[in-house]
Amino acid sequence: MLQKFRFFGSVALLYILTIGTIGSLLYSSHLFGTPVWAKPQPVITKQKTAPLPPKVISGKPVRIVIGNSGIDLPVDDGIYDAPKGTWTLSDTHAQFAIMTSLANDLAGTTFIYGHGTDAVFGRIGSNPPPTGTVAEVYTDNNHVFTYTLQTVKNYDPNDTSIFDDTTSGPPRLIVQTCTGAFSEWRTMFTFRLERVR
Repeated sequence: MLQKFRFFGSVALLYILTIGTIGSLLYSSHLFGTPVWAKPQPVITKQKTAPLPPKVISGKPVRIVIGNSGIDLPVDDGIYDAPKGTWTLSDTHAQFAIMTSLANDLAGTTFIYGHGTDAVFGRIGSNPPPTGTVAEVYTDNNHVFTYTLQTVKNYDPNDTSIFDDTTSGPPRLIVQTCTGAFSEWRTMFTFRLERVR
């Protein structure tokens, strides 16, 4: 009986030592690190992602064609000289007012102006095209913006409200020329953007 007790005691001691050694190895951080189940788990929260900004197609106007009016003109940069109160003008080209928005498909007003002479915008000044007339603006980076005429309106030369905000609102094109017997009006043709190619 003493023999059996010694045998089972030895087996139990061996079992306890084996379990202790394995446990010691598993918890020994210098050998295995902290057990996975004992490591603090990161808290995963669903983050709100900001929407990507819209991709805007835009370009500087370099040519304008207006319906069947025969107007097909190069467009140069136009600058307002505040001290002199004058605008850049050409006898044969239209001008893009560079302080207004580039032609684009997001927002703002693209303003193109020119003399009320036959060589520039005189043909639409003396004989305004009907609503729905198509205008195409070609840009320096090879886009073509297609617009349709919405309104034609005469403004006093001192009315500069068109320039109060040229960056908001739907994208549009305004073409301006002088009209009247003594060029006393600034006639503005407002076009709505239809497409870009």
